[in-house]
Amino acid sequence: MNKPKSLSSNISKKPSAGTLQGYREAEFKDSEFLQIRRYSDHPEVYAAADLLYKEFAKTRLQIRNKEKYPRDSKKLIASIWMHEGAFRFTTKAEHFSKGKRKQVWMTNRTLDLFNCMRGLKWVKEVKGAIPPYLAKNEIGFSAIYTSTDTFKTLLRSLTKEDITINPDLPCVLRKNADKQVIEEPESFYSSKPYKEHQSLIQAHLERLRRHKTCWADDSEIDPIELLLTRQFTEDFAHGGRWYCNFQNKPKTVRNSITIDGKSVGSLDITQCHPMLILRIFKDKESEDGLFSSHNEDVYQVAGFDHLNRDIRKKAVNTLFNANTETEAIKSLRNTNWWIDGITSEVEIETYRGKKKRWGSPIFKDDDEVKKFIGNFKLMHPDFVDAVGSGIGLQLQGFDGAVTHQVLKFADAIDLPLIPIHEEYLVPEDKQAVIEEILRSSMQVVLQKAGQYGNLNAKWTDSNGWSSKVKIKLADSKVGRFS
Repeated sequence: MNKPKSLSSNISKKPSAGTLQGYREAEFKDSEFLQIRRYSDHPEVYAAADLLYKEFAKTRLQIRNKEKYPRDSKKLIASIWMHEGAFRFTTKAEHFSKGKRKQVWMTNRTLDLFNCMRGLKWVKEVKGAIPPYLAKNEIGFSAIYTSTDTFKTLLRSLTKEDITINPDLPCVLRKNADKQVIEEPESFYSSKPYKEHQSLIQAHLERLRRHKTCWADDSEIDPIELLLTRQFTEDFAHGGRWYCNFQNKPKTVRNSITIDGKSVGSLDITQCHPMLILRIFKDKESEDGLFSSHNEDVYQVAGFDHLNRDIRKKAVNTLFNANTETEAIKSLRNTNWWIDGITSEVEIETYRGKKKRWGSPIFKDDDEVKKFIGNFKLMHPDFVDAVGSGIGLQLQGFDGAVTHQVLKFADAIDLPLIPIHEEYLVPEDKQAVIEEILRSSMQVVLQKAGQYGNLNAKWTDSNGWSSKVKIKLADSKVGRFS
């Protein structure tokens, strides 16, 4: 039997055990994947970009879209300069091809220019890539690089103040089920809805800058951490949630920041997706059924109280997100949990393929998953038809629309806030204001479904203390901030 092509072509480069260990240490402690999210028109960046493009042009008789190379050179140079220490990067061509890329900036131009930088010795490889057949996770690791003194010499007077956010990063994008970027026509970026999103996000970042949004040590938070992107899945009828790097920070870190020198608190919609199902599809505020008077928590499932509530929440949302019950069972059987050693927070991940798995399975076998689903249906009959319906992406569209409206109202009254899906961080003295904004946003977006009863939420202060909040939706003026 012939060996796989990847194995036979790389077998002579097999690294030693020591090399693998050194790679893993650098991989997990010192390096992050390089993101092309910066830009600069500083004269030194301009000159370096011109030099890079001219060097690249020497190797080509014809260059497609050559007018885009100088601008992309500035993005690459600025991004590498801003990246402290080593960084991971892949030069595997298939990841940069149309229909395969998972980031919008992963274009052939970026790959061409990066390889040219390697030739100029502006960047150097410090740890080679580990192919899947040698990696314990069976997926492999990208190579690790660092910038060189030659590169740094080109940018002696450049400062962080000279670096801006990549202006070509889309604020709205679509990805397919495999998380690959769906290409949009140029007309999409000049459309009125896109321009409105772009304007709203720019105003949001400017507002956070003016109001001095800082980490706990008083250093200003890099705007790139707060940059919002609205992401849809397949089409614009599915998904639509807002994302930013900041959401990946532990809750303890998020609630330790300051805005205008003031501590922040967060307002979080309680059981957001179950609430939306009840209001939008059932025309009611709360559950019915035999157990409803004894249970206000949709994520409570008889016989599974031993599971942390965050784990049960993940499991229930998986039931809503899956397109069939069979798909839900398979997904839950591949979901693990563990306690983060640094933050002490519960981490949960659903695995696909042969990726190395951390932690312990939530359920021991299919029978236990089926028991969980059966008990959930018994205790929460209002949600039986949502199980295996794939309704999750539609619900993300609604909570994304609510956040969109929250941002518009915040812009109208100059309120600095940071959205984390259906949670909103604001200065602690603005709790009443964000409650009123959320009330008005629910009424505008959900219309009739958002104009009766109460909206349950949770307020968490900067010390981590939480309290229940009831926001009255009935008999209030609709959209009072508009």
